[in-house]
Amino acid sequence: MDAARREGQAGWFDLPEVGAVLGPYRLLRRLGAGTTGTVFEVEHQRIARRAAMKVLSPMVPVPNVMDRFVVEAQAVNAIKDPHVVEVTDILESPDGRPLALVMELLEGKSVADLIAGEAKLPVDRVLRILAHVCDGLAAVHAAGFVHRDLKPENVFVVERDGNPDFAKLLDFGLVKPVGEGGARSGCGTVEGTFLGSPAYASPEQAAGKSVDLRSDIYSLGAMAYELVTGELLFTADGFREVLMKHMAAPPPHLPPEILETELGRALDDILQTCLAKEPDQRRFSAKQLAEMFRRMAGTGEHDAEVFPRRGDNLRVARRRRVLAASTVAVGLVALLLALRHHTHAPVQIPPTEVASDGPGPLAPQVVDAPEAAEPAPRAVQPIADGAREQPKRNTRARRPARSARPLDEAITLDPFQ
Repeated sequence: MDAARREGQAGWFDLPEVGAVLGPYRLLRRLGAGTTGTVFEVEHQRIARRAAMKVLSPMVPVPNVMDRFVVEAQAVNAIKDPHVVEVTDILESPDGRPLALVMELLEGKSVADLIAGEAKLPVDRVLRILAHVCDGLAAVHAAGFVHRDLKPENVFVVERDGNPDFAKLLDFGLVKPVGEGGARSGCGTVEGTFLGSPAYASPEQAAGKSVDLRSDIYSLGAMAYELVTGELLFTADGFREVLMKHMAAPPPHLPPEILETELGRALDDILQTCLAKEPDQRRFSAKQLAEMFRRMAGTGEHDAEVFPRRGDNLRVARRRRVLAASTVAVGLVALLLALRHHTHAPVQIPPTEVASDGPGPLAPQVVDAPEAAEPAPRAVQPIADGAREQPKRNTRARRPARSARPLDEAITLDPFQ
């Protein structure tokens, strides 16, 4: 970039590389990139203490980015909750412009890594993680802030006090202080623009409207859906189409195999409430959700169970085919017996055979059946008393690798251009 452009870009500087020294810290390795900066593992050169440093990324497409850096540090320290990452220092340029935040270094995995893993997650573990996320979100809201970028990449699971699933909220680069009169800072979003991550954006956020605490509840619901199913709430060819789905498309229910359980149905009801299009219909607070998830996880009845995940349903589908085939066969047998009783015609019924992986039952053969016999009606499997009608599963292609998923990235744009 030439000097003229550098002069026109206030606060612009080259992103330092691993091995460089920034203030008293040496950059050891790159950990990842967030909404407004790149995160490094660093070491204080004088006291040899390790930390994480979020360095302001050059040319980041976020308005008032330097102001947001300051607000992020102020918000985290105002919240002061163990479920929120701690910010310990802010580095500034010689002329006083913020360049980097120094934060606690976390050892663990992000929820995004858990979702991408192949292993099934036990039900109680999923619910405990969600309860911890809600604990952190409740603290954010109680302090008067909206996170606006809640997603699996911004939740880290660490071991704390013997708990291996202690969740920490990260990346407050889009945090918005709100009060009775609205925004309390100069970092508000211009009406009609989108700021956030498309895959987890609330309908009002997707439309570029003003948001409040209920927007985070929607994002929480989208993240919870993904944590349970391994699938994104909505997918499309581009981010604009995804935003339109958040604004207009009804949220999918959990898969049928999850809805077969009482726990799954209860969880689906909670998520449907969180994912309501109208903010007024998202009637749960983060604190209430934390308590509900914690009670559901503490029933003691689900320790050995897992939520079925994408790619793990072949056995379930095969069992369903076998059960359906058996039901059809039983219905045909009953029909043939009735015809035999009515006409006294000789009927031969061979044993019912169902292939374990075949397409359906072997139809019984009728010998010397009456020529005028009515065609057999299609057998219908009865619905058990009290059974809940199962919605169709939202079938989608397997989610691509996160490194190739731009919908996870926080962006700023006008969705209606």
